[in-house]
Amino acid sequence: MNDIKNLENKRLTILSNLKMVLLFSSGLAVLAFTYLYFSSDDFLFSLFIPSFCAVFIYQTYKNFAVKNFNYEFKNRLLREIITKISPNLSYFPNDFIDKKEFYYPNIYKIADLYSGNDLIEGKFKGVNIKLSDLFLQEEIITYDEKGNQKIRYETIFKGIFFIADFNKFFTSKTYVLSNKIAFLNKFGNRAYMDDVEFEKCFKTFTNDQINARYVLTPNFMERVLKIKNYFKKELNFAFLDSKIYIYLEFNYDSFEPKLHNSLIGENSILEIYEKNILEILNLVEELNLNNKIWKNYGI
Repeated sequence: MNDIKNLENKRLTILSNLKMVLLFSSGLAVLAFTYLYFSSDDFLFSLFIPSFCAVFIYQTYKNFAVKNFNYEFKNRLLREIITKISPNLSYFPNDFIDKKEFYYPNIYKIADLYSGNDLIEGKFKGVNIKLSDLFLQEEIITYDEKGNQKIRYETIFKGIFFIADFNKFFTSKTYVLSNKIAFLNKFGNRAYMDDVEFEKCFKTFTNDQINARYVLTPNFMERVLKIKNYFKKELNFAFLDSKIYIYLEFNYDSFEPKLHNSLIGENSILEIYEKNILEILNLVEELNLNNKIWKNYGI
C-alpha cells in the first residue's frame, strides 16, 4: 500500500511540475519572440525559434518524468497485480511474444517492423498462457512525379496478443474473425452461428462445422461479446492444435499508465488493469472445462 501511495504522490508531483514547466517555457517563448521580432522584424523566424524551444523544453522534461514513472509503475505495482492474479504468472516489462507464434495462425500479413513489451507468462488455472503488447508496421514506399522516394508506415496490428496452450488438442481448426477488419486471411468454410449479435460482429471459418459449434458454445460466444463490449475494440481468434490465439486490436500501448489516471480509489488504473487481464484469462477456464472440443488422444 505504501508503494501505491508513494507512486501516487509522485504522479501528482509530475503533473504539478509539468504545469510549471509549461508556464516557464511559454513565458520564456513570449520574451524571446518579443526580443527577436523587434531585433530582426522577421515574424516567422521570431515565432518559430521560441516556439520550438518551448516545446522542446516541455517535451524533454515530460519524456524523462514519464519514463521514470512508468518504470516504477511496472516493476513495483503492475508486477504485484499479476502476482495477485496468480502466483504462477511472471512479468517481463521489456520482453514480448516471438513473431513465429504471432504468425503461426497466418491471420495477419508479415510486417516490416515487429516490436512489443510487457510479456506475461506462466500458468493460470493449470493452463500455460502468455500475452504481451505487440506493434506491427508495414513499410510503404512510394514515389512522387519527380521520382523522389517517400516512406510511410502503416499499422498492421497494435494491441494485446494472447496464447493459451491446453496441452490437449482441438478436433478442428476454427477461426473467428472481426467483420470490421478487411485484410485478414480466411481459412476453411464459413460457419454460421445461431447467436445473431455474434454474427453481426464476427465471421467464423472452420474445417469442421460440428466441432466449431462445440467450441463456440452459447456461453463462450456470450463471453466473447462481453469482452468486445468491455474493451470496445476488435478481436480475432484462432483455435489450432492445442492452443487458442487471441488478437485484441487496442491501437495503443495497453500497459502504459496514464498520468491523468489516479492510482488510488474506485476505478483506479490498477483496478482497471487487473479487470482487463482477468477478462482475457477467464476465457481459458471456459474452454478448459468444455470436454467436447478436445481429441481423445494427447490429453
